[in-house]
Amino acid sequence: MRRHVTTIPMGVVGGLLTAAIWMPALTQAGDEIHRLAADPLYFGLFEEKTSDLEPPGTLIYSKTVFVPGDANVLYLTMSTTGDTHGGAAGCFTALVDGAFFNPGGQGAAKCADDGTRNVPGWVTLLKLPNGGTNCNDGSGGGGDCHDNSIHYQWCTPIRQGTHTVAVRMATSHEDPTGAHRVFIEQAFFYIDSSRIKRGTSCGGHGGPGDDDDLRGLRR
Repeated sequence: MRRHVTTIPMGVVGGLLTAAIWMPALTQAGDEIHRLAADPLYFGLFEEKTSDLEPPGTLIYSKTVFVPGDANVLYLTMSTTGDTHGGAAGCFTALVDGAFFNPGGQGAAKCADDGTRNVPGWVTLLKLPNGGTNCNDGSGGGGDCHDNSIHYQWCTPIRQGTHTVAVRMATSHEDPTGAHRVFIEQAFFYIDSSRIKRGTSCGGHGGPGDDDDLRGLRR
């Protein structure tokens, strides 16, 4: 019986060897994202979430997830639409197991005392001017402009295990009359995890190459 021998050009062999060498490195790069939750909320007819409280504000999302063992960073993404009354700032924070994802000053997050006091751990994601005939789409004053896209992502160091994630919303001007109320509706919340082998890992590591140093990771 005659045998057929297939000849593979050396260039192809070299390419295959290169792929064999580099593929494991790509697998170990640590940039695979694991989606742990994807939740749509406030999609019903006239359904929305509102707050007329300064921080700690009102709970708008809570979810308990299991973070796999290969992860050292947890992400929380909020994508929604919202508006505010009376020129108030719509302020938000994310927490994991009751602690801030990002506890710092968050820049100009003036989320209390009518927007004059900075509140660490919070971020202002919506603030519209309240003057003249700006909008008043829903009888909430000139700053009541419907509707505004809000998209933000938090990240924090994390350890394997069960963790409870939450998002809270607040107004910069607490007012029981509702004249400075803030709103969201038609929201999506996503929770993801990954392993970052180099860099800060959202502030958890000491520096590049400090992969096994878990100082600062949430337990």
